[in-house]
Amino acid sequence: MKKVSFFKKIKLFNEYKKTIKDCKNELFQSFGSKVDNAYRIYNVINIPEDIIGEPYNLRKTDIDKIADTFIKEYSVELSNFLNKKGLNELYDFYEVSKVDKYSYLVVIGFSLFKSNRYYDIIRWRIIPILSLSFIISLLLFLIL
Repeated sequence: MKKVSFFKKIKLFNEYKKTIKDCKNELFQSFGSKVDNAYRIYNVINIPEDIIGEPYNLRKTDIDKIADTFIKEYSVELSNFLNKKGLNELYDFYEVSKVDKYSYLVVIGFSLFKSNRYYDIIRWRIIPILSLSFIISLLLFLIL
C-alpha cells in the first residue's frame, strides 16, 4: 500500500466527514445507523426472531452462523450505500462485537486512521497545550 502523507489524510478525512454529515439522516432512515462526534457510523443490529426460529433447538454455533450471515448482508448493503456516496476506500469496519445473545454492535469509521483517537488527541492534548500556552503568554505580557 502506498504511503499517504499526514496532510493528505486530514484532507481525505475532511471529505469523508462532509459526506457522512450530508447523509446522516439517510443513514438513520435506511439502516438505523447513527453517527457520533468522531464521525463513526454505528448500529446495534438485532437478529430477527423469525430468522433464528426456535432458539432452544439451535446450538450457539448455529446462532453465530445465522448472525454472521445477517451481519454480512447488512454490511454489504451499507458498503454499497457508502460506495455510491463516493467513500470507496475511505471507510473501514472498526468493530463487530456481540452485545447480547441476538444483538451485535457494528462500528464503521475512517480507514486511514482511527477518527476517535484523532479527536481525543485534539481534545485532550492539543487544546489544553494551546490554552496553557496562551495563558502563560498573556501572563508574561502583563508582567513585562
